[in-house]
Amino acid sequence: MRTSWLGSGVRTIERRIVVSSRFFTLVAVFGSLAAAGLMFFLGLYNVYEAFRFGVTGAESSLPLGTAAVISVIEALDRFLIAIVLLYFSFGVYSLFIHPEQPGEILALPQWLQVRQIGQLKQVVAEVIIVILFVLFLRVALQTFQKTDVVFTWITLGTLLVLPLCTVLLALALRLVQLHPKTKV
Repeated sequence: MRTSWLGSGVRTIERRIVVSSRFFTLVAVFGSLAAAGLMFFLGLYNVYEAFRFGVTGAESSLPLGTAAVISVIEALDRFLIAIVLLYFSFGVYSLFIHPEQPGEILALPQWLQVRQIGQLKQVVAEVIIVILFVLFLRVALQTFQKTDVVFTWITLGTLLVLPLCTVLLALALRLVQLHPKTKV
């Protein structure tokens, strides 16, 4: 009789330790919130730079407006990363800290409600693919805007590596299907 009481006491302590360890994920929540704030700030800075380049033509090595376009593309990329970090932060919070469906309590749309860790992985993987695409677009714009471009094998290889990696990652993501999308 005494061993069952002792065993249930140990199980209760183990359960409390395991359940309370979920609060370690607050590090991920606050860290991704801080990173999202940083990315929003950097995106705003890129928008400022785009206006500066577009209005004053401050970037003399590229034709007028090209530096502004590149800066706007980088701003969009950073804003996208910031939004995904917010989504990740909310997803970790709703999965580990407050799993009682906070999306329904907050009246969030269905697509914003995180129900599985696979959803978070899928979104992060999709954003990585978009970031690679934006990076390729920036490199291509910078390369083709130069007046003295000599297309060597190294230049062509550099330009083709990013789209090739993007396509391979997209195919891998499609094959893995971390979180299949539901048909609406």
